[in-house]
Amino acid sequence: MVGVAMYLLAAFLFAFNGVISKAAMNTGFDPVHLTQLRNAGAMVVLIAYIAIRHPDRFRVKRRELPFLIAYGVIAFTLVQYLYFLTISRLNVGIGTLLAFLAPVIVALWMRFAKKREVSNRIWVAIALTLAGLALVAQVWQGATLDPLGVAAGLMCAVALAVYWLLGESGQEHRDAVSLTMWGFIFASITWAIIAPWWNFPWADLAATTEPLLPSAPGLPVWSLMIWGVLLGTIAPFLLVLGSLRRVGAQRAGIVGTTEPLWAALIGLALLGETFSGMQAVGGLIVLAGVVVAETSRTSGVAVTPGEFPQIRE
Repeated sequence: MVGVAMYLLAAFLFAFNGVISKAAMNTGFDPVHLTQLRNAGAMVVLIAYIAIRHPDRFRVKRRELPFLIAYGVIAFTLVQYLYFLTISRLNVGIGTLLAFLAPVIVALWMRFAKKREVSNRIWVAIALTLAGLALVAQVWQGATLDPLGVAAGLMCAVALAVYWLLGESGQEHRDAVSLTMWGFIFASITWAIIAPWWNFPWADLAATTEPLLPSAPGLPVWSLMIWGVLLGTIAPFLLVLGSLRRVGAQRAGIVGTTEPLWAALIGLALLGETFSGMQAVGGLIVLAGVVVAETSRTSGVAVTPGEFPQIRE
């Protein structure tokens, strides 16, 4: 239950950070630079923490480098870029649903690539969560789907699945904090190549957002970035790694599909958005899927040491 609770909290923080990020982007702050700054800020905080508390964890074996680079680029660069590309061409509901096909990909990988037994309850949980997400997202309201958007959404699902598997496997050789730090280091290097820092719109950080609540004042973008670094990035990513270590990629991935539900609840509380009856039913179906996933037990769910050759000791 601890692992499930950790991912539920991570999903809540990710969803809440979505509202925070939306408020920042509504001022004209570019999503690419928002993600770049968030990743760089998280990198600086984690480097400082490791330098003070565990300086020995800066040591990296040459055989680890390919894994750490792949983890940083996939987890903190590719997933975010593909998600932004998806929702730029599709509505957010359909884009999120496509991205959260990732649990299906994880289960298929375990069953057919790794020849591992997959509990029948996992398949039931996947079916329930996807059906529930379809109702929450109201996918029938989407008219014509953009082919590039659909392709990006499917690639995002693959990248998200790989991120879960790598995060689970990486903790066989490295603790969660230093693994996350190195992920952010290589992600920040990648973002610096994509969007050089000398072009960063620093003046936009002084802009003021629209109030999140009717009686509340607007907030400067820089304050939202501090929130985004600490509670929107570092905390949820560490919680995800802790969850992966306890419950495995399959079950953690399914619990992660509660993020759209959290987003809807936060929108209801902060933005005055409302649920339709069908969306409420969908939310309950998602929760049912999480319960089924939590009560599933099967051998060989977790990735074992050495399963990814690039990090073998």
